[in-house]
Amino acid sequence: MKKIILLTSILLAFGGAAVLNASDSPDSNKYHLTTVKWVEGIQNGLDNDYKYVVLEGKVTKKLDDDSYQFSDGTGTIELDSDIELPVGTKIIVRGEVDQAFMHIGPLEINVDSWRHDNK
Repeated sequence: MKKIILLTSILLAFGGAAVLNASDSPDSNKYHLTTVKWVEGIQNGLDNDYKYVVLEGKVTKKLDDDSYQFSDGTGTIELDSDIELPVGTKIIVRGEVDQAFMHIGPLEINVDSWRHDNK
């Protein structure tokens, strides 16, 4: 009986770790639909760095080659994207929160993908 309990505990421990790691993957579709205001509110929690998020709004202007200003009506945040983003069009952005080290520099979202908002 003790062997069965031990084996079950081991399987649950490894299975639980696999589930936890899968939810952190960008391929797991576990992005968090949220707002700029929410992202700005988590800025002090370093464990939130690289949290996957989805934002709906508009790129209001291009800042430089890979930086954009984005607004969703609750606030404005900088997007860092190797992908060209349309300015002035409502889009949905998937990316990761990137907090500045020791709050030196901007809080931004590293864009993984985007699509037009067809609403």
